[in-house]
Amino acid sequence: MLDNAVGSALETGACRHLAVVLRSEAEFAPVVASFYSLGAKRGAWLVHRAAEVEEDRKALTDAGLDVAGLESEDRLVIEPLNLDEPPDALPKRLVADLDAALDRGLTGLWSSHSPVGPGPDAFELATAIERAWEERFEGRPVVTLCPYLVEGLDAADTVGRFTEVSELHEEGVLVPSDRGLQTFKRA
Repeated sequence: MLDNAVGSALETGACRHLAVVLRSEAEFAPVVASFYSLGAKRGAWLVHRAAEVEEDRKALTDAGLDVAGLESEDRLVIEPLNLDEPPDALPKRLVADLDAALDRGLTGLWSSHSPVGPGPDAFELATAIERAWEERFEGRPVVTLCPYLVEGLDAADTVGRFTEVSELHEEGVLVPSDRGLQTFKRA
């Protein structure tokens, strides 16, 4: 599902930052589980940032990701999102863990998170965290997939959100379609 869509983001070892705009929360787990499965197949260390750890763990498992197996191999970590900490707190904590994963022979870090809701407060917080994440991991072997929900937005607000997301994610924005995920890049 994601091989072709993520392929161009993997051409270099530097931090790659993709987004996926989801029409509904039902699209979240299958897309993100597919992303992590591809990362695992490519030898990556996986970090999922979850608003609700057990809910995301179950959703990813139900979508076909071997969460328990990857966790037991120290290949997947599910981190709780603490919305009260500064945006740079989690990426700062993960630097040493990424170095340790690379020392163990893993190829890099693949990360995603719970979907960002359509409200403006959720979007602003997510973009602050993403900027801190990208700054912290610039030039490092990191691939990030940022899921955004547009469910509940009217047509004009959906186009506006898509525009905002594409401005933040120069590598491209993925959108589910009848043929799988399609990659859109700004002109």
